[in-house]
Amino acid sequence: MRAQASTVEGRSPEGASDAAPEPAEAALGEAIAAAGLVGDAADRLLAAITRITDDAVAATGRRRAEQIERLLGTAVRITESLDLDTVLSAIVEDARALLRADSGDMLLWDRERDRLRVVAVSQRPTDLLGFEMAFGEGLSTQAILAQRAIWVDDYATYPHRARGLERYHFGSVICAPLLFRGQAIGALNLHATQGGHRFGAEDADLLAAFAGHAAIALDHARRYENEVHLGRILAETNGELSRSLVVQQRLAEQVLLDRGPAGIAEVLAEHLGRRVVIQDHIRRVIAGASPSGGDDWRALVEGRPEPEPFSVAIRVGREVAGHLVLSAEQDLAPIDRALVDVAVTGVALEFAKIRATLEVEERLRGEAIADLLGGTYPDEPAMAARAARLGHDLGSPHDLMLVDVARPMVASPGAPDEDGGSRGDGPDPDRRFVAVIRDVLAKRAPRSLTVVHAGSIVVLASNRGRSERDGRAIAHDILGAVEAVAGPGTVTIALGDTCRRPADYAEAFTAARRALDLMLKLGRRGAVVGARELGPYGLLLQASEREELEAFARTALEPLVDHDRRHGADLLGTLRVYLEEDRVQRRAAARCFIHVNTVVYRINRIEQLLGRSLDEPATVFDLTLAMRILDVLDGSAGQGAPAQASTAAPA
Repeated sequence: MRAQASTVEGRSPEGASDAAPEPAEAALGEAIAAAGLVGDAADRLLAAITRITDDAVAATGRRRAEQIERLLGTAVRITESLDLDTVLSAIVEDARALLRADSGDMLLWDRERDRLRVVAVSQRPTDLLGFEMAFGEGLSTQAILAQRAIWVDDYATYPHRARGLERYHFGSVICAPLLFRGQAIGALNLHATQGGHRFGAEDADLLAAFAGHAAIALDHARRYENEVHLGRILAETNGELSRSLVVQQRLAEQVLLDRGPAGIAEVLAEHLGRRVVIQDHIRRVIAGASPSGGDDWRALVEGRPEPEPFSVAIRVGREVAGHLVLSAEQDLAPIDRALVDVAVTGVALEFAKIRATLEVEERLRGEAIADLLGGTYPDEPAMAARAARLGHDLGSPHDLMLVDVARPMVASPGAPDEDGGSRGDGPDPDRRFVAVIRDVLAKRAPRSLTVVHAGSIVVLASNRGRSERDGRAIAHDILGAVEAVAGPGTVTIALGDTCRRPADYAEAFTAARRALDLMLKLGRRGAVVGARELGPYGLLLQASEREELEAFARTALEPLVDHDRRHGADLLGTLRVYLEEDRVQRRAAARCFIHVNTVVYRINRIEQLLGRSLDEPATVFDLTLAMRILDVLDGSAGQGAPAQASTAAPA
């Protein structure tokens, strides 16, 4: 037999008057008479039945009064607490006791997700807590939709029973919606699982009345919980703001007291509980700090730290002046992000102060170096004293170097770089290259001097206790370090003589300047050249007449030019390709579209005609210079060379 849901709305729980109506008493007398009872026996039977009826009516009234009393007491109890979990449990427990049910539960309606969730149980396994069902399933949905109490005799046969509850036995179930100000917030269920007890209309009235009180208590507890939660959030926020103000004050103190980036790093590490590293624009470490006070912050910039640290660009104006690196054990809270912004501003101010100081020192140093290299100083003692005031001893030997860095072609002057700054033109690239060079010199030649002068970077590398070969090795280290930043094949370095007194610098600078200009003119980038090692290049430096340059080129190449003219050969073109390919025969053959054996034959023939070995560096240098002179003179010195020579090996 399928259970049918029953509802009740607005009916009197008593269902009858306090005394049996007179027609009923007359009908009872007629029934007694029809049964053959008359006289005293009939009167006694009628009196007994009347007493029983009166007692039953009185008992019903007393039970109803007791239920009302229990209802009022229960309503008072559930409003005594404002703790939400306590209120939820008390509502279910008191409802179960009020209706003498075997168990009960409460579900709240999540309107956003449109689901009902069990939030409290009584005399039920705790694994039922948290159970969810879609709105539309179960007796609770029907009660909420009807906005009245509903009961069923056997939930197992109820057609709208919820899925997932098959393992539980509920028996007869009664459900009342929790209504507050006309809006349903959930439902209250009671179960009769033992003794064949079934719920009825009186139970529905009683549970509906109780549910009304319970909904009010539940709303009050929710509001109180929200207020407590909000108060807790406000207290935490106020605490965070107070902490933020304290940290901001301490960060400002580091700047005002001139404690530098190290002081800012220590304050930030202490209050954020994170490792902190401050780097300059080329990622050199300026300062670091750890909450523990140790040096474990170094792990942020060494190797591959896990997780990858946060990195924030530090800007002075539009230029990226450095980076603030933070360990990333967890995400930054909004307050912490604000503190990082304050710290970044403080470090930017420190960088600006340092830069302003350095710019003054750089200007004074640049003016002194300009006078030193130009020889425009009154006397050597005065120049030496001026340099000493800037922290440099001109009485100790220095190797003079000129460094030129090719500027890369960019799409637009203001194109952003990888740090979000602007490449642009002007001094910024030179400042970066100078920083790289100074970093190399700090390790290889302390107490050296690096400045930008006359369009090039001038290096005065301290030569105290070093050999000339060490000076060249330092130049190669500088070339490699700068090319790592500017790109391969972009750096050219000219070495001047070692200077031991102020008077030596002007002559060494002039010689290095001429050597550098020549190397750039001949396209010799990515190389280190010594002014004394130019050999035949001195002709090009000293020649004032075009004829001298042509004479050198003709003398060096005339045997090949004559051979090619007489035999229609291409030895000159083969030589050019061979030298350009660093004397690698296989590569030269590929460029000339000939067999390697042919290249070997031609090289042997060239050496025979010139009477010189191409394994000799001097020979290679002379022949390269001669062909470069032809290029500089637009090929006029090479007139008479076969056409195939110029086409097979274009310059």
